[in-house]
Amino acid sequence: MPQVNTTPQQILDIEDALVSDENPARDGALDYERCARLHNYLVAYGWMARHERDTPDLDALASEEWFFQEAEEDIAAIRSRLITPLNSFLDSIYDPNPDFFYWVNRLEMMLCDEYFIYDDNSEMEEDKERFVLIYGTQCGLGSHNLGVIYDQQRHLASFPMTIENSDSVEPVDEHEEMWFPLETILTHWIYMLRIGKIVAGFPEGSLCGDTGLPTNRSQFGIWSWLPYCDLQVESTIAAMERYSAVVESRMSPDSLLPMSSCTPLFTDTELDAAGVPRDCFIRTFLTRVKTPRFTFIAPGLEVPHDKEGFIRRQTFTNMGIPLEKDCIPGVLIFAAPDRLVNVNHEIHGLFSVAHEDLKLGNPIPTGLYSEPVRRSNYDMEEAGFHIVLPFGLRRARMSDYRLVTDGIFEYTKGSFTNLFQHGYFHSFGGERRAQRLENLFDRWKVMVESGIWTVGENGVEGGIDKFREADRDDGLEYSIAPSW
Repeated sequence: MPQVNTTPQQILDIEDALVSDENPARDGALDYERCARLHNYLVAYGWMARHERDTPDLDALASEEWFFQEAEEDIAAIRSRLITPLNSFLDSIYDPNPDFFYWVNRLEMMLCDEYFIYDDNSEMEEDKERFVLIYGTQCGLGSHNLGVIYDQQRHLASFPMTIENSDSVEPVDEHEEMWFPLETILTHWIYMLRIGKIVAGFPEGSLCGDTGLPTNRSQFGIWSWLPYCDLQVESTIAAMERYSAVVESRMSPDSLLPMSSCTPLFTDTELDAAGVPRDCFIRTFLTRVKTPRFTFIAPGLEVPHDKEGFIRRQTFTNMGIPLEKDCIPGVLIFAAPDRLVNVNHEIHGLFSVAHEDLKLGNPIPTGLYSEPVRRSNYDMEEAGFHIVLPFGLRRARMSDYRLVTDGIFEYTKGSFTNLFQHGYFHSFGGERRAQRLENLFDRWKVMVESGIWTVGENGVEGGIDKFREADRDDGLEYSIAPSW
């Protein structure tokens, strides 16, 4: 039970505890009070959803059985090996029921140096463990689970969901970008709740979350992951329009295409003709985002001003009925004109999630596609994307700093679809989902502003072969920083 006096209103009022550019995380120490506030907010949020209440019942939360009462080891022995701020954190939090959050089950507080054999703990006091498992991964996500690990030496946390993911975070000094202040991880989770990407509660028509689940989500306990949410549409539109404005600002007024700055990229009638499903992320985005007044939005990738050409190039929406009714096929948004690539195993694995009858060897257009998804699958990102290239890359890096070829069956040919992607390790939860289109536009904006890409009279200069630069040096210019 927390050793703090608080009210329901104080538990829910955490604006000043959330991490932001203006309110950064504490460097070099565990801010246990801040972390406890964010933790207790999530506990209260889940309790309110579970009990269909508007405010948390603090007496009910305080009466929950404290997890250390079930600990197999002696409580004092465990806590003696934790640093003082981490013990203070434990004294300040409510113990969550199982299903603390979408990816994590509950508090564990397991000492786990045995999983980090490549890291030195000589700077720790003799009786202290260096690595502590704070939150354990949801049991439904598989076996060999780990969870949120806290490094008591560097005062940073990381989230290897499974033991197999641990090679993405250790040795720590070789994977520093994968470790964050604990309050940063908790803030990301709360942000996903606030935008409606993750929601709490049982869907209408289901029985305690066990039966009758709608096909537009994956669910663990009371927590659901949605393929996209309304605020993702809005933020992606804003990101593309910011990027378009940066490109247009570098063009002469005479070279801008003569069209209203308020013209949407597509109408519903045009997308009907292209076979784009209704009520999905990509249709909503394309009918609301403003049309750029230039031809090339990225090297070699055309803005679809020619609507008939856009319709002709739609390989996957024109293949007929998707695999299942909850499947959304990939839509070719920005094509590389006259550049095709034959479907290999990597491309087949990406797009066959929605279409089983995709044939190896068939040529398809290259360019920027929306993410094909089966909505009921775990961790799907309908607001994602993939750039399909007419050539393979080998040395480019993904957000988890792995090579784009990691896990690719045809390694010798390189990767045709992994540029700008997350990779397999997700710093704030999940695995193997697509990178978000919003983040791509933000990254492209930086590339234009920094001069990596130049702008001419038709928009961004260079053909699609310019993306080969991602294989130069470490390729980090062509990668997106870790995010959720």
